[in-house]
Amino acid sequence: MRRSRLPVSGAILGLFMLLGLMVGCGSSGRSYALNQELARSSVQTAMQAWVDGKSPKDLKEFKPAIIIGDTGWEKGKKLVSFEILTNEETSDGSNLHIRVKRKFSDEGGGSESKVIYIVGTTPVITIFPQ
Repeated sequence: MRRSRLPVSGAILGLFMLLGLMVGCGSSGRSYALNQELARSSVQTAMQAWVDGKSPKDLKEFKPAIIIGDTGWEKGKKLVSFEILTNEETSDGSNLHIRVKRKFSDEGGGSESKVIYIVGTTPVITIFPQ
């Protein structure tokens, strides 16, 4: 007795098609909208809060809340001044990359650094150094 391979081949083909649909539907290739003005003002607000002696956790109480991850700030480094270099910012469509010149108060005087913060505004405001 001879068996036909057609039903098995059809079942395998159907399985591959189903898997292909599942992969295509399951991907989250969504893009988050960027509000550049909100991103800039959020960095301004965060840096001023740091100068004023607030902690990163305090920014969660702001409206809208700001989530920032800067280890220097979290470890208690004292920021005395900053300058947002808007002429050096770039966008990738979902995030604004903002360069900030910072001056710190250290035991031996002071120090300066430049950092690029990656700022997202959707679904929440996030600020993280690059």
